[in-house]
Amino acid sequence: MQFNFYLSKCMPVNENGITILNGNQKRNPQLDDVITIMGEASALAQNLKQLITSPTRFFQTDQKLYIKSEGKQCLGILKIGRKNLFDRDLNGAIKEIQPICVLDFYVHESVQRKGIGKELFEEMLRQEMLRPEKLAYDRPSPKLLGFLKKYYNLSSYIPQNNSYVIYSQYFDFNYTNVAQQHSAQQSYQQQQSTQLANQYRVQQEQTPMKMEQLDQMMQQMSLESEQQYSQYQKNKAQPPCVTDQKQYQNMYQTTTGLMSAQIQRR
Repeated sequence: MQFNFYLSKCMPVNENGITILNGNQKRNPQLDDVITIMGEASALAQNLKQLITSPTRFFQTDQKLYIKSEGKQCLGILKIGRKNLFDRDLNGAIKEIQPICVLDFYVHESVQRKGIGKELFEEMLRQEMLRPEKLAYDRPSPKLLGFLKKYYNLSSYIPQNNSYVIYSQYFDFNYTNVAQQHSAQQSYQQQQSTQLANQYRVQQEQTPMKMEQLDQMMQQMSLESEQQYSQYQKNKAQPPCVTDQKQYQNMYQTTTGLMSAQIQRR
């Protein structure tokens, strides 16, 4: 979807070209236009009678909106939010759950079948630290059902009266998923530690150089001060009085003190 402005001007875009918005995000007219137009296009593509995504249905909620953009183009959107649902199993037993739900998922027709949808979906999974089977899907389109089956081998679910699709694996306590989440957390912490260690190493490497430069500067200034003092004595016809000597010595000490304080601050 083409706009007449760069989307990065109205919303933050990460290094992957994806924006992550919260419902409490600060609004602006251009951002409202993006959400409105993409929401209308999504509803039209899915043959929905009413909009799922609009500024009024997104802002001031606990939902999140993932937006894939490139320059002045908005390529796709993915909206999620937590819902309170009742799920009925094969035996008729009802279980109350509160899953994070995929509420809207749309990729513009001009860029479909180019991996945009998978990139957007994978970014959401990484940010939320979830597996696809641990999500619920609100009125998923045939395209979305096919997408989930193709990439994540999800196909088994019991149709519900509320039109949400909850895959059977949602109720499986999978130790592998827990381990994967824990591994992801450890990996992130390790990356942060490595970055901090590299920053510290660079600072340590740069510090001796800076200290050496400051030492040279201080020696040069000390030499200049001594030369000025010697010249001061030579230029005087009479020996300097005690008061003048003391004032010059105080000035020399003050200069040296300021240099030392500057070095300590750096």
